[in-house]
Amino acid sequence: MISVTNLVMTLLSILSIVLLSITFFLDPGSELLRLINYFDVLLCVLFLYDFVLQIYYSENRTKYLLTIGWLDFLSSIPVVSELRYIRVFRIFRMFRIIKSIRLLINFIKKNRATSLYGFIVFCSFTVLVLGTSAVLVLEKDVGNIKTAEDAIWWSFITITTVGYGDHYPVTNLGRLIASIIIVSGVASFGAAVSYISSKANDLKDK
Repeated sequence: MISVTNLVMTLLSILSIVLLSITFFLDPGSELLRLINYFDVLLCVLFLYDFVLQIYYSENRTKYLLTIGWLDFLSSIPVVSELRYIRVFRIFRMFRIIKSIRLLINFIKKNRATSLYGFIVFCSFTVLVLGTSAVLVLEKDVGNIKTAEDAIWWSFITITTVGYGDHYPVTNLGRLIASIIIVSGVASFGAAVSYISSKANDLKDK
């Protein structure tokens, strides 16, 4: 059975493979590589959470662990770099669940509101990852966002619309990216509030 979690994890798995592919072209000591590694750790935490959920809801836990579960677990370990490449198998697993684009479209049509929440969360996370990476590349030589930690801190206070002002982009393109991140942050928090409200109303009606 398809769920929004499956859809989001499929998209995050693809994003993870894209980020992993980018690392092949980066210098070992570059700040961008360190930033991508931070995001990879975050993705692995989400994958590990999904692995725990799969075990919890699986009707046959032993079969799950002996077939595809062990790959899910290994691909959720970021500290062992060799095992991170096994994460590509997550995509095949998710696509086996989804089965076809037609089935996916039918699911979205029947669950438009719930699917929208999932896609908004994924898009916001993707904007955060790509935007933070782009700002680091653009600003590290001319601005005050020079390290991976600076970029993560800046993106966090930007997407939450706090804006302390200790780190900020100075290039025009960097400011444009910041604006996009702010909009995505507002959209994701708005979607979260709307989703929680709808679930609360459903429980109240029951």
